[in-house]
Amino acid sequence: MWPFTKKKKDKVKENKKEEQKAVETKQEVETEKEETAKETEAKTTKQTKKAEVKTEEKKASEEPKAETKKPAKKTTTKAEKEEPKAEEQETEEKTKKSVYRVVFDKEDKLWKIKKDGAARVIDSKKTKEEALARVQELSKNQDTKFVVYKKDGKFQKKANLKLKNDSDKD
Repeated sequence: MWPFTKKKKDKVKENKKEEQKAVETKQEVETEKEETAKETEAKTTKQTKKAEVKTEEKKASEEPKAETKKPAKKTTTKAEKEEPKAEEQETEEKTKKSVYRVVFDKEDKLWKIKKDGAARVIDSKKTKEEALARVQELSKNQDTKFVVYKKDGKFQKKANLKLKNDSDKD
């Protein structure tokens, strides 16, 4: 045999081996993808089954409650019962929306009064007592609550507040 034909045959064999390896790796990758897809599909089916079971449990727990309710002695309709609840919720929402907060601003070294939901500061005072007096005026005028924080930013309860103006009135 000629020596150059032997080299060509060796190269052809090497190329075939490389092609076979490439095909095998592709097959391995595909099988791994299929396995992961099956696993994720199994997980999603488990999750959906769990969610269905939870909803069924909720429905089952709600149904006996509805059946075991005793009729009320008063002859009030459901609409009459729901109206006070709706009014209470509206007043709660209003009070939740309108809460004043007294906070110390370290950069400006001022006590600032902010209203929940508002972007701007309502008022700023040099001392905490001045800010508290102003907040009390605002809260009395608008019939809202106010919350005060300490200089370090921790919450201070309203029940612990004693203003100089309040002690003079007593």
